[in-house]
Amino acid sequence: MQSIGLQAVVTIISHMGFIVISFYGLQAIRLEQFFKPNHMRQVQIVMMFLAIVMGYSVSQFFLEIISQARNIMFLV
Repeated sequence: MQSIGLQAVVTIISHMGFIVISFYGLQAIRLEQFFKPNHMRQVQIVMMFLAIVMGYSVSQFFLEIISQARNIMFLV
């Protein structure tokens, strides 16, 4: 039971960390050029959702790589 709780904590921290990194990276892109003038709130919402999608996807990728790397030892 304790390992399930530890895995949940690691997953949450991984997701949040990659979401923050994605948001930081997205700030370098000038998305406001693709929106109507004076719609900054909508630009911020789109950036937030893009950061969540990107961060979650990258986090899932790394967690899956780690999981599969741990399973390789059963091959031997």
